[in-house]
Amino acid sequence: MAFPSVYEMNNLLTTVRKQHFWEYFSGATLNSRWTTTLVSSGTVSMADSVDGGVKFGTSGSGHKATISLGGKRLFNHDGCVFITSFKFDSTQSSTIQSIALSNGSIGSPRDTGLNTVGISDVTNGGVIYVDHGDGSGAVVSTATTTATDTSFHTVKMTLDSSDIHVDDVTIDGNTILSATINSDLPVHRMAPVIHLASDTTKNLHVNYLEVFNT
Repeated sequence: MAFPSVYEMNNLLTTVRKQHFWEYFSGATLNSRWTTTLVSSGTVSMADSVDGGVKFGTSGSGHKATISLGGKRLFNHDGCVFITSFKFDSTQSSTIQSIALSNGSIGSPRDTGLNTVGISDVTNGGVIYVDHGDGSGAVVSTATTTATDTSFHTVKMTLDSSDIHVDDVTIDGNTILSATINSDLPVHRMAPVIHLASDTTKNLHVNYLEVFNT
């Protein structure tokens, strides 16, 4: 998939078109379209296992690993669908695992001041959270009804002009929100960002990601 330049996307377009992006995370190496950002001894590699996808790793204090599309923000804040298949590692108090759309590109999509919509385990929360932010402050984390575990799951989220609706946030086809989210919603174009940060040995796997404008 050929991308326009960052200048073209961020400065020339006034209408986001029907862009459609997907990534199977297969093969021996990560596709070159992804930009990798590592802190300390964070790692990003292809998992040596069936359908293991891309693997993010940490092994000590302050380690982080992130991939993004390097500032190419192709997806509409008020009309897109985000689908991903992932496996969280076991959680503990110093680990964040996050898969999201964001207007940031080099760190966590949960950082203060970012436009974000996605999922995470937050920090030892025990459930999957929906993260959302409009860039005016801290990203908000809304708890779902789904406990974190170490199995692969598929999440689908739909973002429109007014909300993230309860029926449009599912895991393995089942609704995971108990209330519609209609505040702290992104107001700028975004792109996929996957991030792991931990002070101990952890791995995050993602074997599919799809985003399209509606």
